[in-house]
Amino acid sequence: MRILVTGASGRLGSTLLDHLVRQRRHEVVAWGGSAAVARGTIAIRPVDLADPPALARALAEDDPDAIVHAGALSSADAVHRDPERGRAVNVESTRILAEWAGARRRRLVFTSTDLVFDGSRSWWREDDEARPVLAYGQTKLDAEAHVRAIDRGLVARLSLLFGPNGSGRPDFFSQAVQALRQGEPRGFFHDEFRTPLDYRTAAEALVRLLESEAVGIVHVAGRERLSRFDLMKRTAAALGLDLELVRSASQSDITLPEPRPSDASLDTTRLTEILPNLNRPTLETALSDWR
Repeated sequence: MRILVTGASGRLGSTLLDHLVRQRRHEVVAWGGSAAVARGTIAIRPVDLADPPALARALAEDDPDAIVHAGALSSADAVHRDPERGRAVNVESTRILAEWAGARRRRLVFTSTDLVFDGSRSWWREDDEARPVLAYGQTKLDAEAHVRAIDRGLVARLSLLFGPNGSGRPDFFSQAVQALRQGEPRGFFHDEFRTPLDYRTAAEALVRLLESEAVGIVHVAGRERLSRFDLMKRTAAALGLDLELVRSASQSDITLPEPRPSDASLDTTRLTEILPNLNRPTLETALSDWR
């Protein structure tokens, strides 16, 4: 199968590429950002997801059998600052990919987010009503509709991702770990809950979901509901860092551009039904090679 990975130079996309290359079961085509790069033996084609003619040309030329659409404007602050580009990248590119795939009965797996929920309760299921409080979450929810409209489309809602990934790009988690390693105290919300999953397991799950016939929506997340404070406290312990540097903070302590959902924990019963043999390691096991 010829698989296209969008967002291939990002944290999740590059981890997906690594997983696919290790498998050696599929031909891989990769799209990334503005600069042409390569990852190992895989060339990454620069495709601007906000440029519909460029997107259409690249689809026609690469002609994939299946697509994992991981490309996005994934920073909630960036979408808040530039909502027009946020919609162009997150919604319109997904519409174009979905219409192309649907017309040819090709497989499409779209990476969405737990931030489509308003945070008013715990353990959200796929059939619960999504009511985003973030502009980023709204773009992802709007994009989901285009994927669900085609016969072979699957929406994979991801929770907070952490741990080693292929890009080398800093994120919340890696920046926090680096600060703790340098002896800098950091505050983390004790009142914001997610179901964190490591990048490598997320990549494996997405490839296996792509190879399945599952459609609709599936939640791809870890088994444990953790606050950001709990996540970083356990991370510090796993990495042998000073636990006193991990400080408890509240969402109310900080003025944010937009309100954040306080609980976006995901129920993963359907994921377990589709992929009963998927190993989702504990936080400590996932971080073992970071020691």
